[in-house]
Amino acid sequence: MSWVMSFFSFVAGRLRPAVPLARALDSLPEATALFDGEDRLVYCNQAFRHTYRIPAGARVRGSSFPAILYTARLSEMVDGPAREPRQDDSCDRILAHYYQADGEILALPQPGGRRTEMRVLRTPDGGVLTTRREIAGVGSYDERVVDFQSVYLQRRM
Repeated sequence: MSWVMSFFSFVAGRLRPAVPLARALDSLPEATALFDGEDRLVYCNQAFRHTYRIPAGARVRGSSFPAILYTARLSEMVDGPAREPRQDDSCDRILAHYYQADGEILALPQPGGRRTEMRVLRTPDGGVLTTRREIAGVGSYDERVVDFQSVYLQRRM
């Protein structure tokens, strides 16, 4: 019986660092997901679930990014004004970026002057880490940080 307790304490010790990391990733405002080398979803945070309209409690682990993207897009089209789906190339642009990019940002204009930025990073084992965020003004978050830093430095000099 003692080896069972040893095993569970070993497993619990291994899992403890992952729990705070998962909580931290879950609190990010950016939609964040990790896909393995075979394009199966390994992890996604709550912002990803919200952005891609994944219902609470739905099991999506193991789904491919194209399946998640097309399902979300169809849901958006049902809720939005009627239009011809073949005239919508946003899924094509996102998927092309998803399969080709490594660190670059894809900016997609949205109504009202907003835009969506998607970044794809390749992992050493062939997987993909993807982030997506909504920008509500002119310039990306990175541009605004650089602008803020330059203003701050100018005032300090």
